[in-house]
Amino acid sequence: MSAAAELAALGPTALPALLTALDDPDPRIRMWAAYTLGMIGDVGAAPALMEALEDTDPGVVRWAAAALRRIRDAAGGCGCRFC
Repeated sequence: MSAAAELAALGPTALPALLTALDDPDPRIRMWAAYTLGMIGDVGAAPALMEALEDTDPGVVRWAAAALRRIRDAAGGCGCRFC
């Protein structure tokens, strides 16, 4: 948890490493990468997080979905007329 907070504090600088971590063989690494990308909230992570929604590990899928919601909320909604 503290490592995720430290990486998130780096902001967009941490994106390349975290995006790479979404492809790690260890599902725990992928899960924490998705979680941390959500903490950063950068829309540039959205395409990789969308791919992570298809991960075989349910924890990764759960945190990728949560990260996408955080990014959407930080951006003020999804852009549709209902948000």
